[in-house]
Amino acid sequence: MTDRKDTKELASGYTTVNTTQFNAALFLLDRLKVSPEDHVLDVGCGPGNLTLHLKNLVGNAGTVIGFDPSSQRIGIANETQTPGVFFYVGIAEDLSRHADATFDIVFVNSTLHWVQDQPKAIREFGRVLKSGGRLGISGGSGDFVAIHEKIKEDVLSREPYRQYPETGGPNFLKKKELETLLADAGFAQTDIVTNTIVKSAGSPDEMINWLDTSSSGQTYGGIPLDLRPKAREEMKREWEKYINEAGGIDMDMELLVTVAVKG
Repeated sequence: MTDRKDTKELASGYTTVNTTQFNAALFLLDRLKVSPEDHVLDVGCGPGNLTLHLKNLVGNAGTVIGFDPSSQRIGIANETQTPGVFFYVGIAEDLSRHADATFDIVFVNSTLHWVQDQPKAIREFGRVLKSGGRLGISGGSGDFVAIHEKIKEDVLSREPYRQYPETGGPNFLKKKELETLLADAGFAQTDIVTNTIVKSAGSPDEMINWLDTSSSGQTYGGIPLDLRPKAREEMKREWEKYINEAGGIDMDMELLVTVAVKG
């Protein structure tokens, strides 16, 4: 879980186009059952809009701490000063600033696939949870390949982009892989369901903009900045093949939604 290729522009843009991620979080929260007075850790909080929503759920007696590897996104989050809400720059694999058994809830929305050492991160989630505490995860399923992944793989396999292999790219876990990691980390009870959604965009440019801001610029893998406009145009041509009769694009996605209880 690194800063990847984020910029101030991408971070600011994300605040206006993250409805898909917010709605996915609401589906997770409906299953996670956050309660008043809970202490919550928001992993990969981005600009903090969901962190503030979590604070509304825990009330005045609860606290929410959000962190993200992007200093740009944490900068935006810190523009809003809310009692009982705290932000810092950090990564999921290193929660050493938090003592054992600190949190009632660890909340991980649209984030786990960016974490580079997923087993270590999940062990850390378990360590900082209280006994009986709950881990909630929502993110792309490795059992399903969405259109945007196919287009990215196709375009970046071409010359000259193939000369710049991606590092730190997303890793979407399959359900069985996730179950194994959770069991190894000491979670005694795990419930995983599939949330099937449709991401709609009004144009290829709109879809690419959403992917850019959501991935902190990782849409283009490891290619240099000067090649990105050309790659974007090639991706745009591929997206044009999926324009529907209404002139927009509808992309099917499958999310694995997990609630796991620490033993």
